[in-house]
Amino acid sequence: MITLTLIPGDGENSLAASGTHYRGGDHKAFTVTGKFGTPEEDGRIPVDLKFVYVIIWPDVELKGKFDPGEKSLRGSMEFRRATGDFVFKRSPDFIRFYPSPSTMTTRKRWEFAITAVLDRIRRDSLSPTYLVQRIKDGRKYMDMAIRARYYGKDLSADEEEEFRRLFSTLLAGDGRYYASLIAVKLASVPL
Repeated sequence: MITLTLIPGDGENSLAASGTHYRGGDHKAFTVTGKFGTPEEDGRIPVDLKFVYVIIWPDVELKGKFDPGEKSLRGSMEFRRATGDFVFKRSPDFIRFYPSPSTMTTRKRWEFAITAVLDRIRRDSLSPTYLVQRIKDGRKYMDMAIRARYYGKDLSADEEEEFRRLFSTLLAGDGRYYASLIAVKLASVPL
């Protein structure tokens, strides 16, 4: 997860951005400069990028093609003397399962990968068990949110962890839906 802010480039097909890495440390701030070409017959657009870090880290050069249909940027990169392939693909559904940087361990990365893949499979198949579980999780989330956030009652450590898990599994549309249900429920309760 990288935050980028676009700034005007030097030419018609150039781009520039400044950004920060989600983790702290010496490689936190960087700039991205590059250029993109005209779309090819298959619709993909050639892109050349260069990541320049403010402190310590060497520059990284990326050359690839942006595929508008897949919304991905794929290609090869050079980092010091090493080379390799890269794929940038926007998939906000998976980001909601990503653990916080302060708790990042190998086990957490595996849990993230497993949870994200299982969620994708379940959503694609839309099994009745998955739908029932989503409804149960939504109700449980609403009850905990009302109790903790609106009535000021403290949750136990286990309940707090469960609340965070439930919150992280909500889709954006579900979150808005449950927030509206919470508002209606609180409006009907006399103070």
